[in-house]
Amino acid sequence: MTKRKHIKMPIPFCELLDYLRSRGYAERSVREYEDHARWLTEYMQDNGYGSYTSEVYAAVIKHIGNDGRYEELSSFLKRRWHCVTALYEFQQTGSYTFRRKKAEKVIQGGLKEDIESFMEYRRSMLQAENTWKQYRLDLLRFNIYLYEEGISDVSQITTAVILKYIQERMARFTQPTIRHALTSIRQFLFYLHETGRTESNLSLIVPKCGARPPQQIPSIYSKEEITRLLDVMDRADPKGKRDYAMILIASRLGLRSSDICQLRFSELDWKQNRILLKQKKTGAQIELPLLTDVGEAIIDYLKYGRPQSELPFVFLKHMPPYDCVTGAAFTNAIKAGMRRAGITHKGNRKHGPHALRHSLAAVLLEQNTPLPVITGILGHKNPETTKMYLRIDLNSLRKCALNVPGLDPDYYNRGNGVW
Repeated sequence: MTKRKHIKMPIPFCELLDYLRSRGYAERSVREYEDHARWLTEYMQDNGYGSYTSEVYAAVIKHIGNDGRYEELSSFLKRRWHCVTALYEFQQTGSYTFRRKKAEKVIQGGLKEDIESFMEYRRSMLQAENTWKQYRLDLLRFNIYLYEEGISDVSQITTAVILKYIQERMARFTQPTIRHALTSIRQFLFYLHETGRTESNLSLIVPKCGARPPQQIPSIYSKEEITRLLDVMDRADPKGKRDYAMILIASRLGLRSSDICQLRFSELDWKQNRILLKQKKTGAQIELPLLTDVGEAIIDYLKYGRPQSELPFVFLKHMPPYDCVTGAAFTNAIKAGMRRAGITHKGNRKHGPHALRHSLAAVLLEQNTPLPVITGILGHKNPETTKMYLRIDLNSLRKCALNVPGLDPDYYNRGNGVW
């Protein structure tokens, strides 16, 4: 076995290795990080770098190969990229979360400044992050098409160009995707006209996508079915304790999956028995009661199930490297629980966290809870959204039923009937 060259690594590099071990990384993975840390230390010494600054980090990334083009690197060099990035991030923040490097879709071409200006305008309107990202994706696709057509300035965009893009590039998309893409392009073109970048208002050219499809009936589960789901959770198992607490929050409080998965300790007010959080979807603040059974389930998980971690999230993955639970993992836990509980999906009912949220709304309607109260509990930004649950309030709908008037017996005697 080749003996390792003795190199004294900087203290932050050594601390990262200890941090990775505390996060549950396998020793083989830690040794790999150590090998790259030794290489980085030697590289810095050979080039006269005293500390690992942002300038040094940029130089190292470029030195790794291909002028920093990650996608063209070999598997070994990609691992080196991850390790030197981990070393830099840990030195700056004291923590590191492993993640795969994704190729960022960069806006290029002559419309780059116009699109970026429009996106900053949309962000200034306090738009939800997911909506903002969708706008960016729609305009990125539109910009790629314009670039391929040799259009490098907004003055070159014509009615024919817009209609050709819609005809050639949108046919493969679903109706909701087409509707949102047309909205994004329409808003962008209107912005160009309002800011004086174009003389004519090209947004008037973008067609509407027709009427919205009718909303589906929300999927709901009865109290008995939800009780069966909770009963099959293995609360003797650490992961089962976590899933039980998360499902209990979804069914009792109606929180969205994103808010449950990323629930933080700072959002739990134990003294006042309440949950105070900023919703991920709407960005609005919401306050909910920390019910006794919910609080007990969280405490049980924290004391006897949660992996040791300094992360601020309440619910963590149970496989290293530990991080907050993903929405997909939460959905899979619910699906698995429903299978064990023998709960069928009659009528193609959805079987994820949102179905538990709908079920809570149904229970509140059964208890004659006013719609504004339900809006507050579910954290809807628009009160009109809550009205969709009126379609599942069968008791109230029955009260609205009208008697069908009878027909005059002479109607059939005149030969107008079906007999």
